[in-house]
Amino acid sequence: MYGNLSPEDEYSTKIERIIGENTDLTRDLENWMSKLPQSLKLVPIIYLAIPGSHDSFTSNITAACGVSPDSGELLQDLHWLICVKTIIARWTKTQSFPVNDQLKSGIRYFDLRISTKKNDTDLYFCHGMYSFEVKGVLSDISLFLETHSHEIVILDCQHFYGFTQETHSKLMQMITKMYGTKLLPYSDHMDHLSLDYMTNQFRYQVIVIYRSDAARFGQPLFWPSASFPSPWPDTIDPNVLFNALDNGIKERSENVGFITQCVLTPSVSDIFAHLFNTLKEKLAIEFEDQRTGWISKQIPGRGGVNIIIGDFVDLADNLFTKTVINLNLKLLGDLPKPLNSVIIVNGYNRY
Repeated sequence: MYGNLSPEDEYSTKIERIIGENTDLTRDLENWMSKLPQSLKLVPIIYLAIPGSHDSFTSNITAACGVSPDSGELLQDLHWLICVKTIIARWTKTQSFPVNDQLKSGIRYFDLRISTKKNDTDLYFCHGMYSFEVKGVLSDISLFLETHSHEIVILDCQHFYGFTQETHSKLMQMITKMYGTKLLPYSDHMDHLSLDYMTNQFRYQVIVIYRSDAARFGQPLFWPSASFPSPWPDTIDPNVLFNALDNGIKERSENVGFITQCVLTPSVSDIFAHLFNTLKEKLAIEFEDQRTGWISKQIPGRGGVNIIIGDFVDLADNLFTKTVINLNLKLLGDLPKPLNSVIIVNGYNRY
């Protein structure tokens, strides 16, 4: 079939034929799940590499925003000082893109921190300061899913501030009403939950993780923390971060999802040492090359990475998102057996 090609050239030709146009899975970020090769749509989502944003809905934070309960008592007491609010805003804004832009750029996991607000019946996202109203953002996600029927999202309700059982009930009712039959019911087995299962066999598009005992009983549409562990390294040192991430991946269960928080976290002293800088300048832009380098070495699948989240996911023309999504090339399982132990194909090791 391949004429007088050497065994090595014949192998390379087979590889190129099989991979074909799948050398880049990010040509259409808005529809990247829909455009995956069928073999990847059959892979359980807990083994896919999925990009997510950390503290997802903070793009509108400015010094004019109110200080939220998660900021700590000292900052709340000093909230009337405009200089204090300016500093908080510089170090609590973790994203540049609002939800619609994140969705269009391929983000499929969202980190939700939700708070009540005094003398206000609405719920708000927060990260040191109040940001978007919750219902509007959830509605934007719903509208996106209506026109992207083969894309899914994972909404991780991480933290709740000022909540009572009544507030939890209000939020869960809002989510249930908003997404209805798109919500994937909880299952203690996850190895069948592929994109094909969710969006072709059924019409599920939304997984909601609800990290509160308020959803522990009688809430079949909400997933507990144990289904998607999310260890927080809590360090500003990249080397400490990567060691923690490596150890977390080694110890992850193969039976559930796993969230890798590829983010640097400043302490109060770190912030005071860089009062006139921003989180974006010091812990995102300066960290971008190291972040990309670490991610590019990862392998999805059993015992590998699953959901990877980051700050300022739009940097360098969405390089973070593209790097995570293209990790799934390493899962293409229909490649012929290599002639030797390792052959490099498109920059990836094929064993």
